[in-house]
Amino acid sequence: MKKISKIFSALLSVGLIAGCSLRTFTSDFYSDAIADPLMKYAWHISNVGQAVFAPTPGVAGYDLNLLSTWNNRIYGNGILIQVSDDGIEDTHEDLSANFSYLNISKNYTLPSPYTATTARPIATTDDHGTAVAGLIAAVGWNKVGTRGVAPRAHLSIANFVSDGVTQSTAKLLDQASGDYDISNMSWGSTQNNIGVLDTSYNAQLRTMVTTKRSGKGTLFIKAAGNDFAVLCNGSTTAYCVGNANFDPHNVIPYLISVAAMNAKGDSSTYSSPGPAIWISAPGGEFGDDSPAMLTTDLSGCTLGRSKSSATKAFEKGAVAENANCNYSSVFNGTSSAAPTVSGVVALLLEANPALTWRDIKYILAKTATVDNFATGTIPHPQSLSLPTGYTWEQKWITNAAQFKYHNWRGFGRVNTAAAITLANRLITFPTALGTFTETNWVNSNTGLTSAIPDNSATGVTDTLTVVTALTIEAVQIKVDITHADISELALELTSPGGTKSILVNARNSLKGITNYTGETFISNAFYQEPSAGVWTLRVIDAKAGITGTLTSFKLNFFGGAH
Repeated sequence: MKKISKIFSALLSVGLIAGCSLRTFTSDFYSDAIADPLMKYAWHISNVGQAVFAPTPGVAGYDLNLLSTWNNRIYGNGILIQVSDDGIEDTHEDLSANFSYLNISKNYTLPSPYTATTARPIATTDDHGTAVAGLIAAVGWNKVGTRGVAPRAHLSIANFVSDGVTQSTAKLLDQASGDYDISNMSWGSTQNNIGVLDTSYNAQLRTMVTTKRSGKGTLFIKAAGNDFAVLCNGSTTAYCVGNANFDPHNVIPYLISVAAMNAKGDSSTYSSPGPAIWISAPGGEFGDDSPAMLTTDLSGCTLGRSKSSATKAFEKGAVAENANCNYSSVFNGTSSAAPTVSGVVALLLEANPALTWRDIKYILAKTATVDNFATGTIPHPQSLSLPTGYTWEQKWITNAAQFKYHNWRGFGRVNTAAAITLANRLITFPTALGTFTETNWVNSNTGLTSAIPDNSATGVTDTLTVVTALTIEAVQIKVDITHADISELALELTSPGGTKSILVNARNSLKGITNYTGETFISNAFYQEPSAGVWTLRVIDAKAGITGTLTSFKLNFFGGAH
């Protein structure tokens, strides 16, 4: 995931396709390598235990369950996907035929309105967007390279996070505008600090999901973050555990935040935890231990990840299949996971163009595969001392609406075939979800003076009785807490149906930061539960020495009114 600049983080705190003719795709994965010779390394598309130039292979079956969808000739035809990133090499041999040159890209080195036919990489470090684009829509059946999840989708670019672009709030809002169907955003803020949600950005995304695609809404697919281990706030050497909720870009309900899994079916070692996550998808590891992701790279042996100074033979051009150094086998991160989901969403929109942004979220959640990767209580990964009886992280939970959820995986691993089957059944589904409604923070307890017991699993609790009857699609939470080191604190929310969501794990990356002052968190764990009833917040102090006080607690519900 590409990080936005520290300057920008501070601001937040205060189609035509030219290509080969369609052909039937055989389910024999390896025979299809004749058409796209590097496909045999694309474990995310079909995992048969490939090693992909890593010392140890993956485990067969942990993939997108995609091949039957291609067999049915669903390729993302006619779907426009904006890659909000650092530029795309649109002349790349495996991307150019799917790039849309219709003056709809955004080049933020130009004056407003920034529109251009393309926005190629500017800085020598701008190789991220080209890799992301390949995972989404590398051209299929052209006898070169690999293949994207949606191999006939259209691509455009907004070079918002290029190292050659000066970021601003105006550009943040602008990259979230336009007439594309999907925006892939493989970027975010470092999760060892916490900022206030930018209300103008929140409003812009709401406008896009309520007005675009003839009212069906743009789909925003967002990388959840790579900060499972991140430098503790204020440190240059010590690492702490981050949380997707610490990035204020992730706490907006109009996004689909994506976590990463590896080729062995586990959560990727870097993937940020937290209840902001919606779905998980292949993102790989680092390639020096187990497989990363193979995708497009800047062309030639002197640029990008595939260059003469690389340490791996494939990246250096020493492997015949990549003699021209146009591809890389070491891309990873939630930056990799998000574009695979963007590709899947493009397939869903081709299969059923009537689907709304809410339908897509429902389909992904309903059909996700729950991998049996974490079945017990999860201890603190750094073995830090915790109060007796305190649960640092939960195993898979089943909420009161019978959706399974995990803070590391969301609703599970995206399952393309199952999602397409459900999409084809949901022609009139928007009525079933009800009228989309937001309660606008009407539920609050303020003026509290609730002392938080020091180093105690019991913590302090406060309740809110909610009378608004919605079928929940997301819950936002704000707290005000006085405490000299909020990294010691855990925040837990329990619904009327008894579902507990750990919003923030104790002993986290916010080391030394003083007080919560109305920052916004989100939880997706209560999806499809009823909102009415008694909600309970628990605050736990998991380290001795500092005491604090809960002073306010607010909830904001998003969901369907029937």
